[in-house]
Amino acid sequence: MSIYIETPRLIVRTPVIDDLDMIQDAKTAAWNDLRLWMSWAVPGTETVEAMHGFIALAEEKNHLIAVTKDKEQFVLCTGATPLTGKNSFEVGYWAAREMRGHGYATEASNAVIRYAFNALKATEVYICYFEGNAPSRNVIEKLGFKKTGIVPKAHTRDIDGVVLDKHEYVMRDPAALPEMEVRW
Repeated sequence: MSIYIETPRLIVRTPVIDDLDMIQDAKTAAWNDLRLWMSWAVPGTETVEAMHGFIALAEEKNHLIAVTKDKEQFVLCTGATPLTGKNSFEVGYWAAREMRGHGYATEASNAVIRYAFNALKATEVYICYFEGNAPSRNVIEKLGFKKTGIVPKAHTRDIDGVVLDKHEYVMRDPAALPEMEVRW
């Protein structure tokens, strides 16, 4: 099932093969940053083949991209990944370098979380960040998540071997989200 969501400034949607080049270009430009904070950003995931896989699984895993409404310029990757067991989802994101600092991650995540609760009938949504990633922490806090704990030494960064704590959060009621007009 393809997903299509409109926010005030963005279109958040399921990626298609025609999106591959713009997503890959943004991932390549941000690769060293992604390797600092994304557990999936390890050798082999920077390839075009990996991007083909991401797009091939997009509908099954609820992988999404956000593009600007005015120019359809790539902004970020996000999604509402289904978790096993309960009707739970995990939300994450990474933004193109030139799109950071404009509130797009907060806007897109707000929309994806609303979609998860309303259209996907989520009972809870999880999100996390690794120690030191202040921009992600700020987005999570703006969205109204409740911190559930810290997993010490949860991830060793591939790029430099630094061991990072993982900060985990949950949301069980979308009323915690900042107000925003969303359509799907």
